[in-house]
Amino acid sequence: RGSAENDAWLAEHSTTAEQLAKRYDAALWEETGKFDHAFREHAQRILSGIPHDLGGGGDHRFLYWLTRFLTPQVVVETGVAAGWSSRAFLLALRQNGAGRLYSSDLPYFRLPEPERFVGVLVEPELRGDWTLKMEGDETNLPAILAEVPQIDIFHYDSDKMRSGREFAISLVQEKLGRDGIIVMDDIHNDDWFKGHVTKHRLPFAVIERRCGIIGSL
Repeated sequence: RGSAENDAWLAEHSTTAEQLAKRYDAALWEETGKFDHAFREHAQRILSGIPHDLGGGGDHRFLYWLTRFLTPQVVVETGVAAGWSSRAFLLALRQNGAGRLYSSDLPYFRLPEPERFVGVLVEPELRGDWTLKMEGDETNLPAILAEVPQIDIFHYDSDKMRSGREFAISLVQEKLGRDGIIVMDDIHNDDWFKGHVTKHRLPFAVIERRCGIIGSL
């Protein structure tokens, strides 16, 4: 659970995605704005025809900018849902001209034929650069790690329990590149992120009190 102490720590270290991005590449953030506008129109067209609430995703704007900025070869994410973050990664990788996305998800078990909704925002022409596994992180992540030489960006947006975060990060660290970046959503839910970066004295950033970044840009 969140706490007043954790909330205060997040507020103290927080910045916005725009401020962080412009510090490193303002022109690329302008490109991200155009991407975001087109993406929202695309998402509205797709989701308006689905009679279910598929939920949101991570900050697709920042993930697009980060991928364009770092030009990674391997991106791994957990938590796909409708595919907001997945499509952002794939469009950025396509724009970069290289790279592959590996995603781990567990379908919406309350919906009929739930697999058909996973990544619904990702159009067929982007899926050639995408490996999607849908058996849950405990099965998917070891399988993905066995396939990749190293991980350049890892985006965690699945199990919000402390045990889920600990499992994923401890596993992924084995394959994280020297300049690899970890992005973790919903860090306001508890103090796991705060405890992890302070205990291990890791470079970090906090975006709008909800998203944590481990590593140096």
